[in-house]
Amino acid sequence: MTYFATNRLCYLAFMVMIRILVGLLFYVASLGVVFAQSAPDDLENDVAQLVREVRAQVDTFQTNLDNEEALVSLAADLVTDQQEALEFGVVLTEMVANIRTRLDQLGPAPGEGEPAEPELLAAERTALQEERARINLLIGELEDATIFAGNLIDDIAERRRELFQETLSQRYDISEAFGPSLWEDVGERWANLERRIGSWWSFTWRTRPNVVLACIFSAVLLGAVAVFVSLKTFGGWIHRDSEHDAPTFFARLTIGFWYTLLPTLVFWFWLGAAYFIFDFLNIWRPDIAGLVQTLIAGLAILFLIIQLSRAVFAPYVPNWRLIKVPQRSAFLLHALMVVMAIIVVADAVITRFNIILGVSIPVTVALSLLTSIAVGTVLIAMGAVKVDIRPGEDKRTDWPAWLRIVLILSGVALIATALFGYLGLARFASQQIVITGAILSTMYLGYRAARAIGEANALAQTSFGEMLRARHAFSERGVDQAGLVASGLLVVAVFLIGVPIIALTWGFRWSEITDLGYRLVTNITLGSISISLIGLLTGLILFFVGLWGTRAFQRWLDGTVLERGGVETGARTSIRTAVGYAGIALAALLAISAAGFDLTQLAFIAGALSLGIGFGLQNIVSNFVSGLILLAERPFKAGDIIEAGGFTGVVDKVNVRATEIITFDKKTLILPNSELINGTVINWIHKTTLGRVQVPVGVYYDSDAKRVHDMLLEIANDHPRVLSNPEPFVAFDNFGDSSLDFVLYAYLADIGYGLAVRTELRMAILERFRAANIEIPFPQRDINIKAAASAPDLKDVANAEDFGVIETSKARRIEDD
Repeated sequence: MTYFATNRLCYLAFMVMIRILVGLLFYVASLGVVFAQSAPDDLENDVAQLVREVRAQVDTFQTNLDNEEALVSLAADLVTDQQEALEFGVVLTEMVANIRTRLDQLGPAPGEGEPAEPELLAAERTALQEERARINLLIGELEDATIFAGNLIDDIAERRRELFQETLSQRYDISEAFGPSLWEDVGERWANLERRIGSWWSFTWRTRPNVVLACIFSAVLLGAVAVFVSLKTFGGWIHRDSEHDAPTFFARLTIGFWYTLLPTLVFWFWLGAAYFIFDFLNIWRPDIAGLVQTLIAGLAILFLIIQLSRAVFAPYVPNWRLIKVPQRSAFLLHALMVVMAIIVVADAVITRFNIILGVSIPVTVALSLLTSIAVGTVLIAMGAVKVDIRPGEDKRTDWPAWLRIVLILSGVALIATALFGYLGLARFASQQIVITGAILSTMYLGYRAARAIGEANALAQTSFGEMLRARHAFSERGVDQAGLVASGLLVVAVFLIGVPIIALTWGFRWSEITDLGYRLVTNITLGSISISLIGLLTGLILFFVGLWGTRAFQRWLDGTVLERGGVETGARTSIRTAVGYAGIALAALLAISAAGFDLTQLAFIAGALSLGIGFGLQNIVSNFVSGLILLAERPFKAGDIIEAGGFTGVVDKVNVRATEIITFDKKTLILPNSELINGTVINWIHKTTLGRVQVPVGVYYDSDAKRVHDMLLEIANDHPRVLSNPEPFVAFDNFGDSSLDFVLYAYLADIGYGLAVRTELRMAILERFRAANIEIPFPQRDINIKAAASAPDLKDVANAEDFGVIETSKARRIEDD
């Protein structure tokens, strides 16, 4: 069972892409056929034939209980029957829906006492009801056939497990393994092999020599092109410079992984393409095709193991070695690994040939015994390799003692199992030690390489990272983020490729793996909820596309339509924000619908959560609704100066939940929208930027109050930013404790300059009051004795000096009065 799957491993890997394409074409064609068969009579015949075929598979199962290959093929046919039944069911369900719609249009039949309807309507209703009953009967038969096929698939899986257990637990008498019958069977099968190959070659060469030569030339040319293109494209990825003194572990690991993977994939591609060329031109005979497939699988596995061993032990470039061992030990371990691979691959090839040429129990027993003993001996030899450090070599080694013990014990157990007669178990174990071990080692290298790429600034140190910076202008952060993305994608790729290949080596068929993968990505059931990974991925992609489209539409609307339409900045911000939230909501609904979630169920869940929202999320909902009100009413907009919540500042952004305000000391205030709706908000420039500033000033009691009043008005009128309409005015505000209190009021076209204007007015007042000997008092308790002296005439002082034009500041500053 496992032997056949192992031998076909590489061939299936080569042909997987072709099979997928052919399968998709066949699937699309079958859908077209199914939908084209819309006539009920044809559908009824097809459904009946499908049901008969499914029922007849029981006899096939009973007659092939001991044929593992036939059971696998039968299971694949049943899966195909299930898919076909599902396609028929979709068509029939749509027909029932159409009939139901037509019956709803006709309405119910008239009751007693009601006027009779036309005979044509009554006849149509009766025909539709009969047709619906007939289609429902067909749907029921399809459901029964699907359930029957599923149960039979489970029985096949159970029987295959039993065959597998019997193969591993069967005990053979090895004392008769090398009797006379063995050599007779070997000679007979060798003669049969020579006869088959000779007859095929002589006939093919005699009848189609030109085609054979063309196939050989095409295969050689394809191989040369594949090698040339791969070296040109990926040569730098796998090149290991022997003169490099100390490459980093990241470089050794990454190049080791690509050194294993890329040449192997190129070699596999060439083998598969060459086989396809010969097969496409009908060069292979069926029995010869089986032999060639076996050889291809063996060569593919052998090449993978050799590449992996060369990547890990690097016998010719010690500075690139992944496992630090001395040079002599590296050569020995590499050679033993290759020998063990050759033994296992040769065993698989000879076993497959034995199946094609006719099964011989003596040959099978002898081959299994020799293979198991040989693999066990190689494992013991690998464990016995001495990791001796010679002068001048690195004292460190990555060949731990526990690994040596595991290898020796595995080899001893393998030999003992074979000598005790459990050849099936020993042979299976020897195959999996080599093949599964090689695949797991490659996956481990890939995983370690992915982790190394994902480390901080790791990708930036590679040639690929330098290319991203040089050609695509990536920043250091961008290259590092690209490394994280590459790390995740590489991990996913390693598991998506490695796990199916391991499953193939353990006896699973490609159809089973693809069917399991299809069910995993299309229908994961959790209780009563069915989740589709493809649907979820489609929903995520649709959401991000919708989000990107919304952002692009916002930029176009704001930068083209609204700006050219002369819409003010605040209105543009509100419209852009509203459009953004509407687009996100629409993208989310479309994504949820594409993911396969029923919107009616979501509405039910939302209704069930309304109570919790009412109590636990009421503040969030309140702020959200308040934000919508602010966006609609626009009592303030971005750029307005407001006072709210005990703070004053400039509105920066109005969000749905909160509003961002930049205070005058450049702090960002996040104020919930509910406070702005429920509280008092002062907008300095709600309708206009016109505003008034006031400058209080006090003078001594012995000052001329009338002259002070006139000087303040003159100062205000001299300022270029003070408006003449409304004109400034001065108020004699109060008789203070130590001064006569005046207040200068002036109007500005833009209140944003209030701070600068008040500062400039105060500077002018101080300068002119000092020139006029008008003192500005402050609270004090002094005893002054002054001689009588005549005070200067204020008018003469004012006319004596030219105060000039007041210098103004261009800085627009905002501050609370």
